[in-house]
Amino acid sequence: MRFFDLFLRRQGVDRAAAGHRRRGTSRLTLVCPRESLETLRKQICLDFSAAGLNVSQFQVDSGAQAGLASACVTVDCPPELRAELMSQAKRLSANPSVQQLRFGGRQAAAS
Repeated sequence: MRFFDLFLRRQGVDRAAAGHRRRGTSRLTLVCPRESLETLRKQICLDFSAAGLNVSQFQVDSGAQAGLASACVTVDCPPELRAELMSQAKRLSANPSVQQLRFGGRQAAAS
């Protein structure tokens, strides 16, 4: 692959400009009351989509405590939208229904 990249550079082709941009994936884990989860899911999908972020997966598990649910949200986020992802996460953590919000997998929320 390095030889191909070298070839492209010598030919004056910029891979980023040619439409090859790196896609990143981030995972948010949130804990909230089970009855609030559906409303939060809709809000997350709408807000993230409006910001140009794609929610590729939304997994729900029962929380460690009774009445709570844990949701693991996988977001496709290109590097240039990382600041927007942080802004959306901050807005989400300010929601009174969200008891805990972390970056990372389900194990991170359990600790």
